[in-house]
Amino acid sequence: MSRKTSYQLNLIAALLIPALIVSGCASPAGSQTEPATTPAPTATNAPAATDVPVDNTDPNVLYHDDFTNPASGWPEEKFDNYFIGYHEPEYYHVEISSPNYKTEVFEPDGQIYSDITIEVNAFTASSKTAETGDYIFGPAFRRSGDQFYVFAISQRAKKWYVLKSTPTELLVLAEGTDEDIHDPDVGDLLRVDAQGPNFSFSINDKLVSQVTDSDYAEGEIGFYVQTFDVTKAHIHFDELTVRALETSPNAGTDIAALYHDDFTNPASGWPEEKFDNYFIGYHEPEYYHVEISSPNYKTEVFEPDGQIYSDITIEVNAFTASSKTAETGDYIFGPAFRRSGDQFYVFAISQRAKKWYVLKSTPTELLVLAEGTDEDIHDPDVGDLLRVDAQGPNFSFSINDKLVSQVTDSDYADGEVGFYVQTFDATNAHIHFDELDIKTYEAPLICDIKAQTMFVRDGPGTGYASSKFLSRGDTVEPLGRSGDGDWLLIGLDGNEQGWIFNSEGYLSCNASVDTLPVTPP
Repeated sequence: MSRKTSYQLNLIAALLIPALIVSGCASPAGSQTEPATTPAPTATNAPAATDVPVDNTDPNVLYHDDFTNPASGWPEEKFDNYFIGYHEPEYYHVEISSPNYKTEVFEPDGQIYSDITIEVNAFTASSKTAETGDYIFGPAFRRSGDQFYVFAISQRAKKWYVLKSTPTELLVLAEGTDEDIHDPDVGDLLRVDAQGPNFSFSINDKLVSQVTDSDYAEGEIGFYVQTFDVTKAHIHFDELTVRALETSPNAGTDIAALYHDDFTNPASGWPEEKFDNYFIGYHEPEYYHVEISSPNYKTEVFEPDGQIYSDITIEVNAFTASSKTAETGDYIFGPAFRRSGDQFYVFAISQRAKKWYVLKSTPTELLVLAEGTDEDIHDPDVGDLLRVDAQGPNFSFSINDKLVSQVTDSDYADGEVGFYVQTFDATNAHIHFDELDIKTYEAPLICDIKAQTMFVRDGPGTGYASSKFLSRGDTVEPLGRSGDGDWLLIGLDGNEQGWIFNSEGYLSCNASVDTLPVTPP
């Protein structure tokens, strides 16, 4: 579940230094607060305690502190490596004065929360922070002893982390970069929406990550600060609010989406032009079209904002408009990517010949990197879903959710995304493109067959009949799994499906099959 990061060694090293855990009062470094003999009621089934600062104007607010009143009880202590306390007139501060150190401080009344929304404004006080080096800070939640989660940012590196503290290590559940994180001395609004094992994390009202982890169901709330190579970091926390779980304003947002167009609005800016041999433009009510009106001709059109993409997943639905296409002759069409000038790659299909091609355009020639036949490519007037997964020099190509090819080529590292149409002997070809999606790279789940022979059965069990088999070296893309995970549903030629046994001795997959949907036989 965890992933090594560029900071992982620093994160682990920090754990080797005695950690501070503060709950109501400061504890000596390395100590742990004894749990209460009777757990406090969770925030979802009990009102907040009367001595907890609460916004009485909002019944959903379970806890609020603007840190203008030291009587609200957060600890004020100074030790060799850090000090914590109220910073008049309106902040709570945590300062660490050595590198490779971390500290946590938790809400003084020790309230136990489960499904909640947390918001806090936090920033670096640069005048009291070393000029070089990095550090992170943010809210900690569901804490019990050494076990808790953290959502932390680095204002210097413009990075964010979702961390999980265990009694033995500090794990990175997710990480990423957000160039909109503010510079020091300007607050960032950090938000956590926690519901059961599902968490959403937002920075300044923008969703940046969603994580699932079921280990810690409830616990306390507080703050977390950790230094890496910085010798001193002084952090201000302000306006801590804990609410009964709210629907995130970003609910339903696809955080992986980089670009989407359904071509219902010409204002999205794709070009509309007519030339001697072709024309391009919006085709009401919902397509973008490219038409070539002569044989042996090709054209490309690219996303109007000229965005440069590298590691991405591209999906587009495309088909031939047969009423505007010559009845005989062949042509191909599909997405183009990593374009810079005359240099780009193409994944194209022929709906007439049921063929696919991976092309590479250079300033002097058009190369075929791979080609093949797929009888499941649809006839004209029916859309085919074309997908490209590009990561570094490695590309995977799928048609209608079926993997058809994998290619490696390192020449073009990034570039624009668009569409490509080429005629061979067809005198006219009219192509409709719809629902273009560009997302951050999503690795397709692919399994290689290791067994000499593997039976494909009609259901998830040896009691089902088998009329097909796979051989060593075959590649499959699983579609689902049985409830116990022992069997995988795969696609076969001719839109058929079948089940294969899921065993490390028989197949090797590039990612966990646990993410597949449970599929009934």
